[in-house]
Amino acid sequence: MCEIHTHSSIAVYSRTDPTRTTTLRNVFAREFRKRFNELVRVIRMSVDQQDTFGLRVLLGTPQTLQMQPSGAGAFSFARSPDKVAAFMRWLEQQVQAGILTVGELEQIGLSIDGAWTNRYIFDSYKRGMYRARSEMRRMGYDVPTIDETGGINVSMGTPLHLDRLGLLYTRVFSELKGITLQMDQIISRILAQGIADGDNPRLLARKLVAVIDGTGAGELGITDSLGRFIPAARRAEILARTEIIRAHHQAMVQEYMNWGVLGVRIRAEWKTAGDRRVCSECEALEGEIFELEVVMNMIPVHPQCRCIALPFKSR
Repeated sequence: MCEIHTHSSIAVYSRTDPTRTTTLRNVFAREFRKRFNELVRVIRMSVDQQDTFGLRVLLGTPQTLQMQPSGAGAFSFARSPDKVAAFMRWLEQQVQAGILTVGELEQIGLSIDGAWTNRYIFDSYKRGMYRARSEMRRMGYDVPTIDETGGINVSMGTPLHLDRLGLLYTRVFSELKGITLQMDQIISRILAQGIADGDNPRLLARKLVAVIDGTGAGELGITDSLGRFIPAARRAEILARTEIIRAHHQAMVQEYMNWGVLGVRIRAEWKTAGDRRVCSECEALEGEIFELEVVMNMIPVHPQCRCIALPFKSR
């Protein structure tokens, strides 16, 4: 499966992020935060300020950008189940509009329909390909630069890269959809209980918002019996940081494999970030040498992993 490459057992804490994707991960996570914050805002407007369940008089009608508040009394039905059902239909519309957004994107010279998340995965994958070529050349492998083989569009347009990129797109969108579905389930349950308990609009809004951003989750009883709870926005940020690493890694390994077909024999050496945030599991893999088929699906080891597989050449 793999062979051990001897190295010092003393950890070195001088390296920074070996993937060099810190900025991209932060930007992707920040975009998620902005979109979930918008959802928080329209829920507060609808439930508290606009009194969408008809629990008190309308206070105002603030305007939002992409997502839209429901309006005063929109869910003030006589029966509680009808209130919950109508609110959840509205919430699903807001999630589709601002979080699971699908629109026209530019990719490899073409205009396609895709999730907004695709552009970040595409960028990370492209960086991984450039990095792979650079590292192979640095290690003395006889491979041309990407520009020498027709540019990034030509390189990314090969069937193997396109197929892997498509799978990454699908994975991220499916994971994000799973996060929003779980969020919806918790919100539905808390909403039904809050209405039954006679919560005022402000308290009800606070409870619903806590499911998304975690604000006051403990005191509002959102956590489980062990006090654990990861709000939806935080889960989405973790997803963003993790999938950037996955895309970068798979692009690098696929590029190594592509050149292997042409006789360039490559194996991968595991490298961690080398700082005090490295977990014991990843630290134990530092310096190990893997066949490409083995290492392809090993990184990320865990959410927010920062490891990388660099080309290894026996001397």
